[in-house]
Amino acid sequence: MTNLTMQFLRKPLTTGAICPSSPELSRLMASDIGLENAGVVVELGPGTGAITRFIVQKLQKESVFFAIELNESVLPVFKELFPDREIYNESASNLPEILKRRGLSSADVILSGLPWASFSSSLQDEILSAILKALPKGGVFATFAYLQGTILPTGIKFRRKLKHCFSRVETSRIAWMNIPPAFVYRCWK
Repeated sequence: MTNLTMQFLRKPLTTGAICPSSPELSRLMASDIGLENAGVVVELGPGTGAITRFIVQKLQKESVFFAIELNESVLPVFKELFPDREIYNESASNLPEILKRRGLSSADVILSGLPWASFSSSLQDEILSAILKALPKGGVFATFAYLQGTILPTGIKFRRKLKHCFSRVETSRIAWMNIPPAFVYRCWK
């Protein structure tokens, strides 16, 4: 059993996957959201960094990038793979405060690997509120959803919340090679 599978079994609400995101899904997450021109990029819930690899490949040398991960058990793997990237062991809802501590007013792009369909409606609201506070007008938020999660009540409510909170919401094609299959929500403030 992989480390991520063990974390999923131990902490299913903070570890949303039984295995890392596939390269196909990771590429979809990092594409068509303006990473190449972003000055500040934040990843929420990077886990072991499957998507992070695709994010940092697209960033400009002078771009600021950091991640926020609540599950401390996966931090050593992330730090080993990305020793020059900063990661905060905090809740994603602390994003505006972390930006402030770093002397930053906002993030141009925020990507999330958080298990939204596993979250209560109030936790979804709390984290979405933090994301909206952290994004400037025109900023981009990208997250993915597993196909089976879209039929859960929390998954349906989450999609509605995205459409209510953002001026434009698009969905990518389905990453069929991901386990389980997933797609990306791309949202503009």
